[in-house]
Amino acid sequence: MAEIRPFRAVRYNLARVGGLDQVIGPPEDIPSVEHARAITEGHPYHSVRLEMHDAQTGAAFASAGRRLRQWLRDGVLVRDQRPAFYVYEQEYSHGDERRSRRGFFAALRLSEPDAGVVLPHEGVLRQNLDLRVDLLRGIRVNLSAVYLMIKDDGWIGRTLAEVVANSPDVCGSDDEGGVHRLWLVDDPQRVRELREAAAGQPLYIADGHHRYAAALAYRDELRLRQGNAGHAESVLAFIADVSDPGIMIRPIHRLVRSLGDLSWDVVMTRLTPYFHLQKCSVPELDSPHTIERVIERLERSEGPPAYLLLGPGGTTLISARLRDWRLIEPLLAADVSPLTRRLDVSVLDAVLLQHVMGIAPDEIEERIEFSPDVEQAVQAVRSGEASMAAFVRPTPLSALLAVARSGERMPQKSTYFYPKVPIGLVIHDLEEWDASVSP
Repeated sequence: MAEIRPFRAVRYNLARVGGLDQVIGPPEDIPSVEHARAITEGHPYHSVRLEMHDAQTGAAFASAGRRLRQWLRDGVLVRDQRPAFYVYEQEYSHGDERRSRRGFFAALRLSEPDAGVVLPHEGVLRQNLDLRVDLLRGIRVNLSAVYLMIKDDGWIGRTLAEVVANSPDVCGSDDEGGVHRLWLVDDPQRVRELREAAAGQPLYIADGHHRYAAALAYRDELRLRQGNAGHAESVLAFIADVSDPGIMIRPIHRLVRSLGDLSWDVVMTRLTPYFHLQKCSVPELDSPHTIERVIERLERSEGPPAYLLLGPGGTTLISARLRDWRLIEPLLAADVSPLTRRLDVSVLDAVLLQHVMGIAPDEIEERIEFSPDVEQAVQAVRSGEASMAAFVRPTPLSALLAVARSGERMPQKSTYFYPKVPIGLVIHDLEEWDASVSP
């Protein structure tokens, strides 16, 4: 099954850069130049600087690659002396609740999607995949990890609990109040135990489908060009026990950029045969917070698919709940199991976006924006950047695991694992060869 190994991570010299809060960054989709500059302003060694595009060049990330190698030469970044696994605990807030998630970083040997070793639950978008491959060509390291889950009856969780009982090797915070702790594990017995545990079960991709697909594409490119991909035969992975209480799935909401030739009233009329529609009150000055509270109730609800639809201008909020499965069965994909086609996101895409609004699957990237941020979505509609928003319930973890095991795929952006595993903690170098460790 899965083959993981310890590796010599490249890490920040925290004494040199002024602390973890100066360099840690979000592993979101690669930011635009403007967004990257906003994040890195006042932080000369911020990890996001290693994901900044080159303007108007074919080698989109060549400058970032040169910057990274220069930081290595200058001692801003330092390579660990011995291969290790890196146990990581992330403490974060969700509402008024304080939670933590544990896992460990490892180098995971890449395997083909049909090998049954690494199980995805979503497909990838071509544009995002190409950008990730360009990033690997430019910087030749894994900055952000593929976030994976393993179902092993809690054995890894108990092992990690023993590790974190000791003082961490690294501890720091971020701008949002999160706390990050890292332990180096190079004890041969502990390393062997973790390798054996990972080898016994498949790994489920929680977050990082594009990163994993890009790593495969880059590996194949190197094999074709030079016969051996070296360290690029592996990818940086963060592995967590599926039973870890800190694992959280949040919904990803849909923003429709334009209704096209349709009006809001026509969309609602076309939707009425399939859904019970009920108007909700939206106070003008408190829309985001009000909608957040309504969505919290929606997320706790059970039963058939249900959504909240925010109309043009952000002043009309509609609750939509499916009337009867039999009404929409002809509209759902026939080539997948009921498990996949009856997911809330599957129904939303098939009925609202494709059938009611006439958005073809190959137009999704162009006409739909995805966001887990309710307030951002509300503001986009109220400002006119988007014509409407569709708020969804989170996909249950049990459904994700079942879909992945079946070999099927959910619609794009069906899950948002929170919090993201940040960049700036450990870097997996794909260029530096370590003869003591087989790739």
